[in-house]
Amino acid sequence: MKKTVFVIDGYFMWKRVSYLNLFYYDGKNIRDYCMKHLSKEDDLYRIFYYDTGPLEAKGHNPISKELVDFRSSPASKKRIGLFESLRRTPNFALRLGRPIWSNKEWCLKPEKFMELIDEKITVDELEEGDVVPRIEQKMVDIKIGLDIALIAIKKLADFLIIITGDADFVPVLKFARREGMQVCLDPLGSHIRPELSEHVDYIRNQIEKYKKK
Repeated sequence: MKKTVFVIDGYFMWKRVSYLNLFYYDGKNIRDYCMKHLSKEDDLYRIFYYDTGPLEAKGHNPISKELVDFRSSPASKKRIGLFESLRRTPNFALRLGRPIWSNKEWCLKPEKFMELIDEKITVDELEEGDVVPRIEQKMVDIKIGLDIALIAIKKLADFLIIITGDADFVPVLKFARREGMQVCLDPLGSHIRPELSEHVDYIRNQIEKYKKK
């Protein structure tokens, strides 16, 4: 029997699940995905979910010049709803960082940027929804690192499954392995940098179980 802990890079998982159209993204379905990793003999310790809270700020959209209150935006309300569902889901621990909107900068969505580069559209054809605030996540990586280190030192779990594609977690994954934990990486089918794959014991995902449906 392995006591297993999950560490989820929330923004990464949301992007991949949405891109692959795997399931409706809420607490229950995220937990169901995690449980597909476990055998009947495995024991779930906890699912740690890391993300950034919604942006609580106002700013003028550079295209429409209209004032936007991000606290009442549909995206913020959807994010709050997701966090509430996670809090209601068994075995979850929600860890939130802080969103930082430095200098109130905006950026083009990637697909619109490529259309501009390819000269498929002009600047005059850009619309209000083609730009988003440039947000930085603060404290998320630190919280992930501290929690993994604490779990490893206190022997709270034997097996770590981390859902991410971020190679910045390599140092703490190396530490966890030195403390005796086995580490499994689930990149949800995304490309993995060599330095990340080198410092885990297993790489696997559960995507095929959804495709079969």
